[in-house]
Amino acid sequence: MNKSAVALIMSLAAIPFSGCSDDSVPRAKFGNAGSIDGGYDIREMLITDTSGGFSDFAYGYTSSYPGASASISGLGIPNHVSGHWSKQPENELRPAGYYKLDSVIDSKIAEQKIETLKNAYVSFEKDYATVQIVVNKSNLQVLYTFKCFTVREDCSKKAGSDPNGWIVKSPNGSTDVVVLFSGEGEASTKPFPTSPYDNRRIRAANVGETVISEATFGDINAAKHTVGDRIVLPRSFSVSWRKKLNPEADYSQWQFESYQLAGELGNLDWMEEAIQAYRNATNGYLKTSTFDVFAEGDSLFITYSAACLTDTVGERCEVAKDPNSRWRYFDEIGRHALILFHGKGQKVPQ
Repeated sequence: MNKSAVALIMSLAAIPFSGCSDDSVPRAKFGNAGSIDGGYDIREMLITDTSGGFSDFAYGYTSSYPGASASISGLGIPNHVSGHWSKQPENELRPAGYYKLDSVIDSKIAEQKIETLKNAYVSFEKDYATVQIVVNKSNLQVLYTFKCFTVREDCSKKAGSDPNGWIVKSPNGSTDVVVLFSGEGEASTKPFPTSPYDNRRIRAANVGETVISEATFGDINAAKHTVGDRIVLPRSFSVSWRKKLNPEADYSQWQFESYQLAGELGNLDWMEEAIQAYRNATNGYLKTSTFDVFAEGDSLFITYSAACLTDTVGERCEVAKDPNSRWRYFDEIGRHALILFHGKGQKVPQ
């Protein structure tokens, strides 16, 4: 490489490229997650910034502004927000509504708003910045503040420092904020499939000497999923399993019978309706949900169930009896489950 080329490379390396840098604004070290109109459960809430960093604002239950707080990892200029939250009335077992949002944040406007707030104060020393999530039913806002409180600090601003009127009072009127994002999420009276409230993960359960070897499911959007994946609603399946015939024998002498079965799961509307009926039949707080696949000999079962807790430690949730016998208790998985499929497998020649 000649000297002129080396000099050119060194010159380019010395040029500061700041298009993706967050260095122009203070990195937020604190986060809040609150609400305007009472109790909410913020189960999943992720904000990313233009440098690729991110912070999780899923702080759980909150009922006021500014709400729950935590230290965060130094968030720069936000450019995306996604999350799930639910309206949780006091002393009610189930949420009154479920919400989700996945949206881009205009990072250029966000940077300008942050710069405006940062440069607006006459004498206030901005020691740290805070990013706040505020929910109000389906509405979600992302606020940015330096938490200047007039009761103990001089929060006066320079004349003409906010020509666009971006600086507003916080929801409780205690400090100045800029609104980096305000948007409407999707609302539902029942939990969204594969959300934190109904995660619908595929699980294989071994029963005695019968082991699931392989399981693949087709989702309603034609995507293929296997054990451990989340799935909205399975419409097709292909499962292989084997049963050990002589478990008492030495490892080298074990013998197996192998089975396989593939097919369709039937009416998807019926399945979703039955899932919601099963969930409503429980008397506790529903946690993780699973589509379980397990076999007993040549019989294959595919079920839906949800872990359930009550207010009493160690107490098992009750599930109301279904007049249509769509669910029952399974020792194999240790809880009541909705039966989605039951059939006989085809024996695989050895």
